[in-house]
Amino acid sequence: MMELLADTHLHLYSCYDLDYAFSGLIDRLVAHNPQAVFAAFLAERSGYNFYEHLQTGEKILRDFVIEHAGNNLVLRRKKDARCLTVLPGRQIIAAENIEVLALCTDALFADGIPAAELIKLILKKNGVPVLPWSPGKWFFQRGKVIDHLLHSFTPQNFLIGDVSLRPHGWPLPLLMRKAKRLGYQIISGSDPLPFPGQEAQFGRYASRIISTEQKLGPDDTLRSLLAGKAEAISIGQRASLLELFKRLRYNRQVRRGQEKHLSDEI
Repeated sequence: MMELLADTHLHLYSCYDLDYAFSGLIDRLVAHNPQAVFAAFLAERSGYNFYEHLQTGEKILRDFVIEHAGNNLVLRRKKDARCLTVLPGRQIIAAENIEVLALCTDALFADGIPAAELIKLILKKNGVPVLPWSPGKWFFQRGKVIDHLLHSFTPQNFLIGDVSLRPHGWPLPLLMRKAKRLGYQIISGSDPLPFPGQEAQFGRYASRIISTEQKLGPDDTLRSLLAGKAEAISIGQRASLLELFKRLRYNRQVRRGQEKHLSDEI
């Protein structure tokens, strides 16, 4: 048996203190099981590629030594030698305006591709496709798209993502319950927002993945969920409804401020 503790939905932004972010992630995961393997699955948005900057040495971390492990990076913390594997990945906006994650791959994908085609493309690039829940984006027409994907594919083709932005105490959304009944595995992640201080969310909500196979890397451990050879359990805690409201409101304010700054420059 192998146990992997991982935040499976992480974004990196220039406003983040990455040393603080990754160190906090390690500490939160260690609190659940200090003997487990720890990982951070990135889902970088269009226009961002911090993974490449870390890989090439363009981005330097003061508290970690960066080591290369195949296509992944291992951050070894200087103060205690604890290791965190960081895996590349992307977040893509499909043609139907739903989010699709491509984990465990450094391939780039254009926004605007139909979701079904995108899932097939991610699999072809040896990535792990994930349909992450997002506030307000699994209802109405987009909900029908998710429902269609659940029936068009099988649990061997993609995973479902739960995030800390789904308020604590809320029941599992209808489509997530349906996915579970159909055999789809649900993984969990923090999904931090793009404003300063959100790096404190890293590892707040994460996954414990227990695989029947030994000596797998974090990427293959995640893939073993698709093969039905592992089980994912949520750990940590999601945001309260009040906290969610505050985070989303502040995110809107930051976005408006950025848009105003751009219009003033024009």
